[in-house]
Amino acid sequence: AAVAQAVGDQLRGLTVEDSVLLEAMVPTARLPVPPPRSPAPRLPMALRICTLVCRSWGDRPQLCQVACAVGRAESPVRHGAALPQGLDSSLQQWGVVAPSQRQALATRLREATEAAMAALLATEAELSPQQRGGTRAHTDILGVDFLLACVDDALELVALATSSQRCLETCVLAEAMGRGVGEPTGDLPRLLAEAMLHRAQCHLVEGKDILLIGAGGVSKSFVWEAARDYGLRVRSSGR
Repeated sequence: AAVAQAVGDQLRGLTVEDSVLLEAMVPTARLPVPPPRSPAPRLPMALRICTLVCRSWGDRPQLCQVACAVGRAESPVRHGAALPQGLDSSLQQWGVVAPSQRQALATRLREATEAAMAALLATEAELSPQQRGGTRAHTDILGVDFLLACVDDALELVALATSSQRCLETCVLAEAMGRGVGEPTGDLPRLLAEAMLHRAQCHLVEGKDILLIGAGGVSKSFVWEAARDYGLRVRSSGR
């Protein structure tokens, strides 16, 4: 009621060209954590989860890396404000002690991240080349940030924003830090390399002529669809 009253008061004083923008208030999750080692009061903290997803073979979204950052709850947790850490260890520090609960949150995070990428790819598929920014323009890498929130006494992942460049920097830093302490190399370098190599191969064949001899029947229709997507000029010939 207080928010509605404040908006109404603002609207009455605005001109035609002005407007009021409202953003949702998402409270961060506050879980029971171990008692602090210091007697100093513990400030409310927030957990920001940074994810990086890429376009895999067959235009399938695939989660590449997850990195978490902890900051003050009363201000946004920004990229670069804290060193990244892993999801599982962050959830343990946050008071999520049950392994099954941490695994369930990780599964929901993967589903939400890949669903965001799938929605973006579906939207881009409906755009014209001019609207996308060019014939070969499309999104290969997407970063999605989440806040660990508490809704009706249940932990929820709330998507905050997309930021490919900052999420890529954070996840690459997390990968490098892991290697620095002896952890095995993750899937991030391989998945990013696959996405870039696939784009490079498409660029090499774009605009080329290809002659198909005996291309087959209806079961081989994917050949024509792939050729169109790669920008090939196709000529067919009988056997």
